[in-house]
Amino acid sequence: MPPPTPRTAAVCFSALTLFLTACGPSDPPAAKTDSDSSSGKQAASQPAQPPAAAPTPAALLAASGLAAKDERAQIHLLLPDTRIAMQAFQRDGLNMLISRRQGYQLTTSDAEGSSARQAEQFRKSIAAKPAVIIISPIDPASLAALIVEAKTQGIIVIGLDKRMLNEGCASIVYSDQRLVGRLAAEAVVDALKRKAAEESRTDVTGRVVQLRGAADDHASNEMAEGFSEGLRSQPGIIIVHDAPADWNTDKASQRTADALKLQQNFDAIYAHSDAIALGAAKAAEAAGQRENVFIIGTDGLSGQKRGLESIRDGEIDASVVQPALVDLALQIVAKLRTDKAFKPQPSYEIQPMVILPKNVEQCLRTGTYKLPQL
Repeated sequence: MPPPTPRTAAVCFSALTLFLTACGPSDPPAAKTDSDSSSGKQAASQPAQPPAAAPTPAALLAASGLAAKDERAQIHLLLPDTRIAMQAFQRDGLNMLISRRQGYQLTTSDAEGSSARQAEQFRKSIAAKPAVIIISPIDPASLAALIVEAKTQGIIVIGLDKRMLNEGCASIVYSDQRLVGRLAAEAVVDALKRKAAEESRTDVTGRVVQLRGAADDHASNEMAEGFSEGLRSQPGIIIVHDAPADWNTDKASQRTADALKLQQNFDAIYAHSDAIALGAAKAAEAAGQRENVFIIGTDGLSGQKRGLESIRDGEIDASVVQPALVDLALQIVAKLRTDKAFKPQPSYEIQPMVILPKNVEQCLRTGTYKLPQL
């Protein structure tokens, strides 16, 4: 039986699809792990010119061990907090991709939300002299001197955050977190427009709950800003409750129950991860409100109890795909290794997209987002 409004109200976004369609192999390859590691966020800053004394690609290759004859290319991945599903997906996805290539080894570090720990992990990585450090930063500015040190030792640094554009990386790969929020707002607005039309109303109104990842998380705050920007097109749609869920499904259920007690009812929930969206859906179901609430998550990962399957199964109504980023980062590494004339662009942006019931099956078959050409 098709779900009632506003659950069926979202418009399908068309998209070309190239994606890491599985989060990892059933028997993942062994990867070195720094037990004293990880955490990362995303953000925005104005572009800046790269440092004048940057080494040439040929010099980087000669010093880093990325030359084609070298079969020991070490890659270190530094993540902010793999308790967050998207970051665990990045770790597992890069591990899977590297397992399919010859001549690479991966070491991962998890900062567990501590910028000081991440800086120490960066220092340890420099001391290990890998070919490449790929980093999703907690505090990009605090890593600037370490990036310079890594470059002087011939280590290629690739950032996974727009804020790193002026920090001296060989290249950065990012997805605009404000755009993620705006796309979520567009899906909510469309759902509420459809509801108004079905009720023969000309005014578009709605009461919306937002469940953030964490109160101090930069990417989460950027998503919230973008979401608010997107809702401004319809003054009758207002956010009536906004709370952090600490990226946790159970806490998301509690925050949703709190919102129901305070607000009695609402029309939509925007969750900053699919895990949060699933917790919200559970609480709405328990309160007998699920069929009246449009729930959109974030990440759009594939796998059991993840975004794409949850949309297909009707547990949530939509999700904004977060590109993995590490897939393109590895392509940059591989091209540096095989093409001595290749010089990566200062940055590569990968576009997010919205997944809805009408396009989820295709995305499960073929993937979601498209990688830019190198």
